[in-house]
Amino acid sequence: MDIRQTHERLEPVPVPDRLLGAPPLPQGPLVTRRLVLRPWREDDIPAIFAICQDPEVQRWTTVPSPYRMKDAEWFVREHAPKGFRSGDEATFGAFVKDTGQIAGSVGLAGITTLAAGRGVRTAEVGYWANPDTRGRGYITEAVREVVRWAFEDVGLGRVVWQAFDGNTPSRRVIEKVGFTMVGRQRSSHTHNGAVRDMWLADILPGELR
Repeated sequence: MDIRQTHERLEPVPVPDRLLGAPPLPQGPLVTRRLVLRPWREDDIPAIFAICQDPEVQRWTTVPSPYRMKDAEWFVREHAPKGFRSGDEATFGAFVKDTGQIAGSVGLAGITTLAAGRGVRTAEVGYWANPDTRGRGYITEAVREVVRWAFEDVGLGRVVWQAFDGNTPSRRVIEKVGFTMVGRQRSSHTHNGAVRDMWLADILPGELR
């Protein structure tokens, strides 16, 4: 789990014209040995609502607290589909092949387009895990596949990760996948009224494990 897997409602930020016009993103499904990753659907809403009551999800991400059914409805009906259409965010539900159970959510946020003088295309990965399936390696498997998809199918040149200082389970996931820890961003974010440090890591094509 980390900060960018969020349902936080933010006001739209003006985007420079040179960054507009990104094509819609492919929506999969993505398939691994044990998982199917696909966009969220209407019938997933009750399960998302239940999972986001978990104290660890609320501790380490920016999902609303208290988390209400209307938050899950907004996430599935508006936020996630809009990201795929606009080309700047892709949010997949990760489902266990054998049972159909939700393992978690993995997304890429802030997907940049090519722009003069702005460097390589980049996005930030974020995720949360279903407490009922933690400890089985599902999120590591899902993150690895989404990062592969980002490089090979979307054409990104770099993926970054951020998490609140102390979120060791999330850090273990990205280190297994092949991310390199870049450092600590001191007092860079606020969460639940407190100023927090953030860990930062990144991965480049060819580094995925």
